[in-house]
Amino acid sequence: MSAAVGETVKPLANYPELRRAGGLLFVSGMSARQADGTIAGTTRVANGTAIHDVAEQLRVILRKVGETLTRNGGSFADIVDVTVFLTDMRDYRAMNDEYNIWFASDGPARTTVGVRELPHPDMVVELKVVARAPI
Repeated sequence: MSAAVGETVKPLANYPELRRAGGLLFVSGMSARQADGTIAGTTRVANGTAIHDVAEQLRVILRKVGETLTRNGGSFADIVDVTVFLTDMRDYRAMNDEYNIWFASDGPARTTVGVRELPHPDMVVELKVVARAPI
């Protein structure tokens, strides 16, 4: 289940969801964490094992990024740079397939980085986004 449109998920530490500087909007690292603390795109099977859907996590993250930009006067079209953090590079293709639904080849610059872990074991992808600030 994802957060309702307009519902923000509070950061776990003292940092803003977005910071304006020099004509840019810097969106803090965004994950698929929901307001209730669960991670979207995670299913637990009977034995307790977690199955992670990187595409679903990315969908939730991109919706949250869009909502954050909208609340701050920006839009998805203003995104100029995306950094993708993946805990398993075997998820690269599924992540990329979902990413390509959201962005065309002339979209933002992008870097994908494989990382050992993210703040919660059910998080398999996180984004860092920079966008143009509205004029």
